[in-house]
Amino acid sequence: MAANPYFKALPPLKEDRLSRELGAYQLSLLSLGYFKTGEIRSIANSSLPCHRIIYVTAGPIRYTIHGSTFILERGDVLYTPPNTIYSAGSAQDHVHPEFLYLYFHVLPHHQEQPFIRMMETAGKIRIFHALRSPVEFYFHTLMEEYEKQRPGYYHKIHSYLMLLVMELLRQKGAPESTVAIAGTDSGSALILNKATSYIAANIHEPLRVSQVSHVCSVSESCLYKIFSAALGMSPKEYILNCKAEYAANLLKGKNMTVTQVARELGFSNPNHFSNAFYKIMGVRPSEYRKN
Repeated sequence: MAANPYFKALPPLKEDRLSRELGAYQLSLLSLGYFKTGEIRSIANSSLPCHRIIYVTAGPIRYTIHGSTFILERGDVLYTPPNTIYSAGSAQDHVHPEFLYLYFHVLPHHQEQPFIRMMETAGKIRIFHALRSPVEFYFHTLMEEYEKQRPGYYHKIHSYLMLLVMELLRQKGAPESTVAIAGTDSGSALILNKATSYIAANIHEPLRVSQVSHVCSVSESCLYKIFSAALGMSPKEYILNCKAEYAANLLKGKNMTVTQVARELGFSNPNHFSNAFYKIMGVRPSEYRKN
């Protein structure tokens, strides 16, 4: 069969830098909704264990983050990384702020810090003005899909979340930092991806480093070198950090006892769980729940 000369003349589609960098992440949406303050006029020293984007639909709102106070008006978008401590409230009397919100996780876990750096929030907060922009359209489309829940809505919501992040990055220009893992080659990065994905999928089990190294087909010493170079911690420390973070979310729910949380995360001994949690979080599980 003769080759089609027209097809040969078609220019190839080339992947641009921003698309390539965003391809390193999976964004997992946890919750979205429309917040109306009502009787709640202010929030003091609050934090969330996830990434957060809000779009202000009625303001102004006064925010204090990292000791800096600023005002968000209608059409402003605020992104904050996990565990950002903030205070917020109405900036004017008799005004009830309203905003749309998205809470999401970034996977794989070891890529979270590069994602935060890409969003320009390492030590500072990123604010965008999105009135009458594609960001405004994406937010309203997300909410419409969530409310109507038509067939395929879940996939469409996650697709629009990535589009929203891409548009925010476009507004500040292409990121200067790359998502490559410092100190690792492509082979090590693949092993790290496989190891952290396995840990996340088996967080409820009593994980051992030997299990993880076996899954990745490398020795424990090799796995230790890869984790130390890329994350600055050993595989065991990484596992305990993941379990402590997961436990903190369960403890906030107050539906499970400390012993139940320990069993949920594969700890046969509650005291062992308490000591591991204290080593990472600096407080005992019971104290964390109380505070």
